[in-house]
Amino acid sequence: MPSKQNKCLLVVLPYLVAATLDKTKKGVRSFLAFPYGVMTMASFVKKNSKKNSDCEILDLNTFDRDQFENKLIEKINSYKPNVIGYSMSFDVSFNYLESLIKLVKKKFSNKIIQIAGGPAASTAYKEILNECKDLDAVCWSEGELALTRLLDSDNLHLELEKDPWIQKANMDKKVPRSFVTEDLDNVIDIDYKLVDVSAYNMKEAFSPFVFKDKNSKQFFIVTSRGCPFKCNFCAEPTFHGNGMRYASTQKVYEHVKKLVDEYGLTVLTIYDDQILMNKKRAKELFTLLGKLNIRIEMPNGVTLSYIDEEMAKILKSAGVDTLFLAIESGSERVLKEIIKKPISFPRIAPTIKTLQDNGIFTCAFFVWGLPGEEKKDRELTKKLISDSGLDWAFFNYASPLRGSDLYRQSIKNNWIPEKYKKLGAIDMTDYILEAGIDKKELEEDMLLANLEFNFVKNKRFRIGDYDTSIRSFFEVVSRHYNHPFAHFCLARSFYFKHEKVTDQVQSHLNDFYDIIDKDDKWKKYLYLLKNDVFFKKFANTKVKKLSFNTSTINEHLNL
Repeated sequence: MPSKQNKCLLVVLPYLVAATLDKTKKGVRSFLAFPYGVMTMASFVKKNSKKNSDCEILDLNTFDRDQFENKLIEKINSYKPNVIGYSMSFDVSFNYLESLIKLVKKKFSNKIIQIAGGPAASTAYKEILNECKDLDAVCWSEGELALTRLLDSDNLHLELEKDPWIQKANMDKKVPRSFVTEDLDNVIDIDYKLVDVSAYNMKEAFSPFVFKDKNSKQFFIVTSRGCPFKCNFCAEPTFHGNGMRYASTQKVYEHVKKLVDEYGLTVLTIYDDQILMNKKRAKELFTLLGKLNIRIEMPNGVTLSYIDEEMAKILKSAGVDTLFLAIESGSERVLKEIIKKPISFPRIAPTIKTLQDNGIFTCAFFVWGLPGEEKKDRELTKKLISDSGLDWAFFNYASPLRGSDLYRQSIKNNWIPEKYKKLGAIDMTDYILEAGIDKKELEEDMLLANLEFNFVKNKRFRIGDYDTSIRSFFEVVSRHYNHPFAHFCLARSFYFKHEKVTDQVQSHLNDFYDIIDKDDKWKKYLYLLKNDVFFKKFANTKVKKLSFNTSTINEHLNL
C-alpha cells in the first residue's frame, strides 16, 4: 500500500512594519517582494520528492492585516496540508507567529504539524520554541533538503528529532547542524506559478536609485550562497555558512531568459552576497546576461576589491546602471579592528572613478555608531565620501542583528535596551546604545552628513549631470515627500538644466517653503545652503505668500 502523500503549506509571515505593527493601518505597503526563499523550497520539494510530496504557498503580505487569520484557515480547509511551515525572514514576523500557531492548534487540534524556518528563526530558535509552546520544531539554516526529507518520511515526528531540526525538548542539548544545498543548479529554476505574479508590484524598497520605469517587471534571483568574510554586523554566515556555493552560469542564464520570455522580465535583482568574488565566473555570467537586454540590480552591496576596468565594462554592458558598494567606513581602524572587513583602502577612490567612467552611478553603504567608533572615525568617513566623488552615500545605524557577532557582543555587554531584546522588537531602525554613545549627537551627525553630501554637495549636480540629479531627488521625494532639501535640490536642478524658472522650479520651491514653514526642525539646517548660488538668488524671492518671513532665513544665514 503506497504511503500517504504529505502536503506542506508554506506560510510567509508578515514582514511589512506598517502593516504588522500599526493597528490603525490595514495593509500599508511600500513594497512587496516575491517570497523567493520559500519559492525555492516549494519548487525543490516538487522536483526532488521521492514520494510525490507537495507544497503550496500562502504569502500573508499580499493581504490586509484583518484578513490574515481567515485567509490561513481558508487555505488550510481547501488544501488540507498535514504540515505547515512558517517562514521568518525578519524579527518583526514574530509578532504574528505565536497567534497563528495557536489558531491552527485550536481549529485543527494535533492533525497538523507546525514548523518554522528562515534566517530569523534560525538565529532565535530557543526564544521561538520557548514562546510558541505548540510549535513542533525549528529548521536550522537552509530548508530545501530538510523539508524534502521531512515530507518524504513515513514518520514525520521521528524525522523532526533529527538534524537540522530543533525541538524544545532537545534545544539545550543539541548543537545546531545544517543541511546546505550544494547543487544550486537544482534550486535556481523556481516555479513562479506557485504564486500570483500579478500580486507583486515589483517595487524594490532597498534600491532607491535604479530609476525604475513604471512599466518595469522585476524578478529576483540568488545565484550563489555563503560568504567567507566575517563582518561583525552581518548574520549571513550563521544561515548560509562561510563556504561559497555557485549555480552554473548557463543555468542562471537559461532561467533568466525563461523569465524574460514567459513573464516579460525587464529588471533582474540579484541578491547574492558575494556575486563578484569569483571574478572569472562573474565576468562569464554578466556577459551572458548582457544578451538579454535587461536592467540588473544588486542591492545587497558588492565588495569593490573584485572590480577592475574589464569588470566595470562588462557590468555596464549587462545592464547595471547603478552599483551599491559595501564600504561601511572611511576609517581603516574601524574596518580592520571593529568591522573586520577585508577591504583595500587605497582602491576605494580609483574603483569609484572606474565605475563612473564607465557610466555606472555609484552608491555606498556606511555604518554609523559601531561600538568602539569615535567621532574622528566618522570624520574620516566624511572625508572619504568627499574625496572619492561618490554619487550617493547611505548611512545606516549599527544594528545588532541576531546571529551576528555584534549582537552577541551587545548582549554580553548589555548595550541593547531591554525593550528591544524581545522577539519582534528589533528592526533596522534600532541601534546599539553603548555606554558613552550620545544618541542625539549620533543622529544629528548622520543627518548632517546625509544633507551635506547627498543634497547640498550632490556629485551629479556639481558636474552638471542635471538629468541624473533630477532622477535621484525624484526618488527621494517619491518616498519622503516632506523632505524640503529634496524639493529644493529638484528646483535647483531644473533651474540650471533649463537656465530659467520653469513651472517645475516654482512648484518645488513652493513645496520647499511650505514644508519649512510647517516644520520648524528643518529651519536650523538652512545654514548648509549659505553659499549655494541658487539659494542666494531665490532666498529673498517670494515664490508664494509665506506665513513666515523669509528675512528670518536671511538673518539665520547672515545674508
